[in-house]
Amino acid sequence: MRSKILTIVFLGIFFLGGCAVEGYRASKIRYQHRKWNDDTVRKIAARKVAPGMTGEMVKAALGLPDAISRDGDREEWGYAIQVGDYEPRKEFVYFVYFKYGVVVGTAGDRNKLTYVSWYD
Repeated sequence: MRSKILTIVFLGIFFLGGCAVEGYRASKIRYQHRKWNDDTVRKIAARKVAPGMTGEMVKAALGLPDAISRDGDREEWGYAIQVGDYEPRKEFVYFVYFKYGVVVGTAGDRNKLTYVSWYD
């Protein structure tokens, strides 16, 4: 019986700790970018990119891209992961598309990325 109570308490602390980390990331983003609305801050804290975001917002969510290509008023940011053991190489898994400096779409699997951001 006592072990069940300890398990429940431990899981509760673990769950609340996870929420606190997400809240901490959001509070840091909100503090540094006071003009961004709460919905945008929540998306960035969850590392999500949505149409209408700026490059600065995408960097806050995902970090710096591994490659950028431009064609007139369009821009594509590519995010890659390292694959292969013997001869490692970059494999692009997520793309963010901009037009006139604003996100117009994304492609790929954002969940494959590992993140390095100044907000962590």
